Formats: sequence, C-alpha cells, structure tokens
Amino acid sequence: MYRVRRAIAATVVVLAVAGLLRLTGFAGGGGNEASATTTTEATTTTLPAPPPCADGEMVTADDPTSAWPTMIVDTERALPEGYAPPDLENVSQAGFPFTPGLALRGLVMPDLRAMREGADANGTPISVLAAFRSHTQQADLFARRVDEMGSSEAGSRVARPGHSEHQLGTTLDVTTAGATDVDQSWGASPTGQWIASHAHEYGFLISYPAGAEARTCYDFEPWHLRYVGRELAAAVIRSGLTLREHLYAFHPPTEPDGPTDG
Repeated sequence: MYRVRRAIAATVVVLAVAGLLRLTGFAGGGGNEASATTTTEATTTTLPAPPPCADGEMVTADDPTSAWPTMIVDTERALPEGYAPPDLENVSQAGFPFTPGLALRGLVMPDLRAMREGADANGTPISVLAAFRSHTQQADLFARRVDEMGSSEAGSRVARPGHSEHQLGTTLDVTTAGATDVDQSWGASPTGQWIASHAHEYGFLISYPAGAEARTCYDFEPWHLRYVGRELAAAVIRSGLTLREHLYAFHPPTEPDGPTDG
C-alpha cells in the first residue's frame, strides 16, 4: 500500500512539473508558438522597393557635403550643377602616386590608404583610374560616350551630368596596378575578386553589382567604388541589398519642392 501511495505521489509531482514547464515555455506550448510567430514576422517584413529606373532631373534637397554617405544619386535624382566638395585632396594622400586631377574628399583618405595596403598585402595591388568629376567633366564624358556608342547604350553605362556618384567626391574607379583601363571581365581577375570580397571592410561598396541592373539602373561595374564608411557598408552587405535599394529603404531622401521631370 505504501508503494502505491508513493507512486501516485510521484506521478502528481511529474504532472505538476510538466504543467509548470508548459506555462513558462520550456516545453511545448505557448512559449515556442510566440517565438515562431516573432520569427515569422521578422522574416516576412517587406521593405519598400526603390522606384523603377527612370530618367529625371530631381535635384536633391539634401546637402551633399554633410549627407554624403546616404545621398541617393541615380538616373532620376541629381546633384546641384555647381556642387563640388570643399575638401578635395589628391589620391597621393592615400599613398598612390601623385596624379593631377585624381582627387577625393579628405575624409576618404584614411580608409582608402588602408584598402590600398590590404590589396598590396594580398598580392593584388590596385591603382586609381578616376575620382571626383565635376558636372562639366561628366557632361563632356557623357557626350563622348554618346558619340561613340549612341544615346541608349551610353545611358546604361555612363551617368548623365548631375547623376554621377563621382561628383560626390567619395567615389572612385580602380583597376589592377599598372593597368590603364578596365572592363567587366576585370571583376573575375584576382584583383577584382579581392575588391568584391573585401572593399566593404574598408567602407567602400560596388554601387553597380552584377545581375542587379534593374535595381541599380546601370550596367555591372566591378571597378566603381563608393565610400560610405565602414558602418554603413557593413549594414548594406548584411542586408543583401544593393546600395541604392538600401538607401531608399533605410535613408529615404528629402523630397524637393516643386515639379520634377521623369
């Protein structure tokens, strides 16, 4: 009889503990269900998509000098015609050979130097082909490309004046040290692959990655790097979005007053 009473008591204890575990979520029941719901909600969150690629002349209402990391410059949104950064320095400040006309904002130089040193250490040294371009310089370049390849092809490969990230003074084109030009095949080279894998560690992003033309509005340019700082670059990489998509989703632009084209 004693053994029967002891077995009944043990059974009651087990049932009580099981009930307590269910209430606190350590065993099946409400706790796991709430967690699953939270996970589902997190993974199904929909970010706003960027607008479709379209030509326009919507001049930014934000200040490029201070908003340079999150400034959206695409086929629709443009920088003011007369804008030029106030603190341009020759890329020699980052350890590259002095080259007249190759300048970037001074705030880029420490991380540009670090990226150059990283590429050197990897045995894939880089050089700079292009840096800041003014509105006038971009207009000249675009006109030459239209003469060479026609307006349609030029529009997908070269930004119209005002619509180039180069005018921000935080964007550069790179290639393998010693080379004088670059094309899409460069992305598969050892230097191009190092840039694709490591540039973001130094705050630089490939603005126009492969397979994203409908979202970036431009053809693949493995050489085109925009500096946004290490923190934002890491966030963009984690998101899996292109820079343009990330900026529209998390740093939407201030809408200018008045009518716009496109």
